[in-house]
Amino acid sequence: MAEAVWPQSLIDLMLEMPERDREQILSRVRRLESFPEMYPVRAKGPYRGLRWYLAGPWLVYYRFAEGKVYLRTIWPARIP
Repeated sequence: MAEAVWPQSLIDLMLEMPERDREQILSRVRRLESFPEMYPVRAKGPYRGLRWYLAGPWLVYYRFAEGKVYLRTIWPARIP
């Protein structure tokens, strides 16, 4: 089982989110701990090489390496 590693900046952002958004992200992170390679790898752009998934209105980018899931950034799926 892979360990999820969160940078403090993402923890701070998550604490400011509505509960519903936060729970959507966290439920998928729990799944990643068992299946870390289940989501696609971004092929181009600034996040190329990172895996990503959609959680409500957010795109979550992460890297899986050395048995750990490193959460990298959370980005709005839609920019108003």
